[in-house]
Amino acid sequence: MRSASLMAAGIICAGLFAAPAAAAEQATEVTFNRHIAPILQRSCENCHRPQGAAPMPLVSYEDVRPWARAIRSRTEAREMPPWFIDKNIGIQRFKDDPSLSDEEIATIAAWVDNGAPRGNPADLPPPIEWPADGWTYGRPDLIVPSPEGIVEADAADWFGEWGETATGLTADRYIKAVEVKEVRLEEGPQTKVDDSGRADLSLFVVHHAVITSDMPQNVVDPLDCGNETSCGGYDDQLRLTYELGQNPTIFPDEMGVKLPAGSVLTFNSMHLHSIGREVRARVDVGLTLHPADYVPRYVQSNAGFSGVNMFDYEFDIPSNDDNVMRDGFHRITKPTKMLMFEPHLHSSGKRMCVEAIYPNNAREMLSCANYDHNWVKVYTYEDDVAPLLPAGTLIHVMAWYNNSPTNRNVVDPRNWKGYGNRSIDDMFFSITRTIELTEEEFQAEVAARDGRPLFATSQDQ
Repeated sequence: MRSASLMAAGIICAGLFAAPAAAAEQATEVTFNRHIAPILQRSCENCHRPQGAAPMPLVSYEDVRPWARAIRSRTEAREMPPWFIDKNIGIQRFKDDPSLSDEEIATIAAWVDNGAPRGNPADLPPPIEWPADGWTYGRPDLIVPSPEGIVEADAADWFGEWGETATGLTADRYIKAVEVKEVRLEEGPQTKVDDSGRADLSLFVVHHAVITSDMPQNVVDPLDCGNETSCGGYDDQLRLTYELGQNPTIFPDEMGVKLPAGSVLTFNSMHLHSIGREVRARVDVGLTLHPADYVPRYVQSNAGFSGVNMFDYEFDIPSNDDNVMRDGFHRITKPTKMLMFEPHLHSSGKRMCVEAIYPNNAREMLSCANYDHNWVKVYTYEDDVAPLLPAGTLIHVMAWYNNSPTNRNVVDPRNWKGYGNRSIDDMFFSITRTIELTEEEFQAEVAARDGRPLFATSQDQ
């Protein structure tokens, strides 16, 4: 009798609370103004806005409503916003991360399924005041344009140098962030080009550019430096590989990247791609600077993982194979903080992972990311999770390639691919920025990590 009474009481309680629960569910109906607009402001508007890089704005309800189902489809597939870090492996906290959580993706789906209602106008957040000329990190303190170039309507990929531009600085300054964008000048007449069967690599003509700060007297022929843009290579030098679809590069506040007085920016290793009409273009480099009295704690180590060699003329990706793996290794010789992860592949690139093998043979997968040659991203770690690598650590970089018809970026999967500068060739390189530390600095960094264990410190070596 007692259990029967409890069951009856439970049924009565359920009946009493059914109506309020339904009312609460109705009160939390997903609307554009309250739920969707904040997501779009954080993760979409930096491109989808007037003067942005995307083809249509997603700012107002009137902008967004016609695209509601497409937005649901692209976010559920994690195709948009473009951010390819594997969310099940390695470090997950990055600066300037626009990716959506599972909850945000479900919220968008619920909004679309319910007819995409607008909601209460009072719930709409204030609009973001974006710079009018397309910058996403705010209006730069200094904008340095490259020389101009003309890209023919239908031509092979071009790889070469565009020269240099003076920064105009009269005093040394340190860089906080750098952003690059392509600027179209007057375009030539539309040219009819048969692009059937061609991979649509981009709507932009500059696929990538190596941009370096230097003093005018140090600028030399890059071919004399093994395809580098400067023979100087000093540690606090700005050296940036801009690539199509790239987000801003944000340096840690503790690290100094100097832009010297009287310096120039060189625009070498330019990779240009025809898009079916003649285009006159340049790239603008937007530099956000630290205050004039800023003094950095550390200086960047201006070197990538040298053992992972992009200039490998024996590089071979077989034809009609959708899962080819290549790897390389780099030995860390000094205590190091790794600041970022940036895969550099070409059109058949599919994925890259970077793993640390510590001096005690413990292994840690630091990051993995899928790769799209149209959206080459810089993944900058949050300061307190940037990998700390003791001397003797072996960095293992792995890349996978899809040279098959299932890769929309591949022009002709019947052909093998080797090393080359054209998009239809390929490369294997993990671009990174690091800080070399003293042993005392390294141990202090480890101790500041809230007790997070490190696989190998100097005591383990």
